[in-house]
Amino acid sequence: MTDLTTARGTDLREPDPVPGLTDPDVGPPAPPAAGREGVPLTRLLALARLTAPQALELAAGLLAGTAGQDDPAGPDQARVGPDGRVVLGPAPGDRRDDTPPAAGGTAEALGTVLAEVAGAARLRGRPADPAAEELLTEVDRAAADLPDLGVPAVAARLQDEVARLDRDVVRGELAALVRAVDDRTASATGRAPGARPSPGSRTVAAGRVPSGGTRTMRRIGVWLFSVVVLAAGVAVEVALLRDDIGADIELLLDAGRSGSPSSTTPEPDGLPITPPAPAAAGSVAAVDLRPLAQCAPAAPCTVRLLVRLVPGADPQTVTWSYRLVDRCTGAATTVPGGTVTVPAGGQRAAAVGTVALPDQRSVAVLAVTSSPATAASAPVSAGSCLTDRPDGTG
Repeated sequence: MTDLTTARGTDLREPDPVPGLTDPDVGPPAPPAAGREGVPLTRLLALARLTAPQALELAAGLLAGTAGQDDPAGPDQARVGPDGRVVLGPAPGDRRDDTPPAAGGTAEALGTVLAEVAGAARLRGRPADPAAEELLTEVDRAAADLPDLGVPAVAARLQDEVARLDRDVVRGELAALVRAVDDRTASATGRAPGARPSPGSRTVAAGRVPSGGTRTMRRIGVWLFSVVVLAAGVAVEVALLRDDIGADIELLLDAGRSGSPSSTTPEPDGLPITPPAPAAAGSVAAVDLRPLAQCAPAAPCTVRLLVRLVPGADPQTVTWSYRLVDRCTGAATTVPGGTVTVPAGGQRAAAVGTVALPDQRSVAVLAVTSSPATAASAPVSAGSCLTDRPDGTG
């Protein structure tokens, strides 16, 4: 997932028109259509790296909108508007299934989306900022508490938390992200943001024939506009791929600083964990297991499981269990997980669960699916074999 720096997002605007260079053969440009209704929340999470305040604002807006509707739309229909606010329901012209969600399904679906919102604000491999992690923990708590407390109660709690932020600034940053994602979509489809397809035939105004000088000026104007659009597209790509470019540069610099391995090797913490099954098999494309809060041995561990599937013509039943491995001795046990049915054409199954970790110095947890195919996630570890106490302290 790519990081977006919202401070620069406000610079990605449409170039000002060049006076006197309107093409009479094509007609005046149409008003911008891109961004008029915002972008889907799922697309924003797929393309943008959020800050912790932005994630909290999106989570609070999503729950507030759901709690305020008698017949709430599914969270997959949530959009982030051009003002940075979350809007529920499809955009005008989109088709929507009027069948209400199943009882209990809304809370589960909201919990999955909230977990993805928090994940979009966490960057793997980098130390977490304590202040940012405090805000993201509130989003994690909201996802875990939805099934028990219900949407209105959790929504009210998040409103109290987000009220401590400067919401106008945060929404302005989200609005900049929406514009950047919209501009990226417009570039990918081969059109300038907000432009109409050129008409099939060109017409000349009655009584006017463009002179040679007018044609030259028009060509120069079109050329200048193309340069501006190209520069804007490059700026968007740099903003969207900033973290990936930075990570690649850091790897190259690290590789060139020394020609031989370091003489000091960190002491290994526990035995290597070998998953009992491949990462993907059959219609299971991937199994992802993440803790929603810091876990410790001899205590419950709340985790989010996401199984990505190859869409099928028939419903698919996803069944999984949890494998607990003692990282210090290699001993392993299996505990029950759960079952989720994905409708025909579905691409993922998600669930939030709690696993009771054994009283060991260090434990690794893996999710293993048994249907529709056998696959395993990467391990999630708690505790350390380098300490003598189960709680991971010296």
